[in-house]
Formats: sequence, structure tokens, C-alpha cells
Amino acid sequence: MQELEPTWGRVISVWWLLAWRSAVGAVLLGVALGSGFSAVTALANWPADRVQAGGFALGAMGGVLWALIVVRMALKKRYSNFRIGLVPVTTA
Repeated sequence: MQELEPTWGRVISVWWLLAWRSAVGAVLLGVALGSGFSAVTALANWPADRVQAGGFALGAMGGVLWALIVVRMALKKRYSNFRIGLVPVTTA
């Protein structure tokens, strides 16, 4: 299998996919999780400190999961003139 050099153009292509999809997904996921969590805790009459801590924890977990999904997207994507391949390392 032929390997390509990691030129700055290729690096920027991968970085851009990771950056914009992570940012957009994090905002959308944060709004959805935060709104849902706030609504549920408002109905349950939770104290503000619990709401803030719970919202932070929920957002952090959602962000980590979303980041994993975005990395998988980057690995599966066919870019304009390359794709990322995972190749096993052979030991000699």
C-alpha cells in the first residue's frame, strides 16, 4: 500500500473536519442536553448548585462521546484525494 506524506493541505483537511463538526455538534448537543436537564430539574425543584453540577457533568460526558463520534467520522471519510487508513503494524 502506498503511503502519502502528511502535507499541510491534508493536515488542514482533517483538522477542519474535526474542528467544525466537534464545535457544531458540541453546541447542539449542549443545548439539547442542557435544556432537557434544566426542564427536568426545574420540575423536580432541585437546588441551583445541583443543577449546575449535573449540567456540567452531563455536558462533559456528551462532549466526550461526541468527540469519539467525530473522530470515527474523520477516519471513515473519503477526502478529495486521500482517505485515512488504519494499517496493522507488523513486528519482524
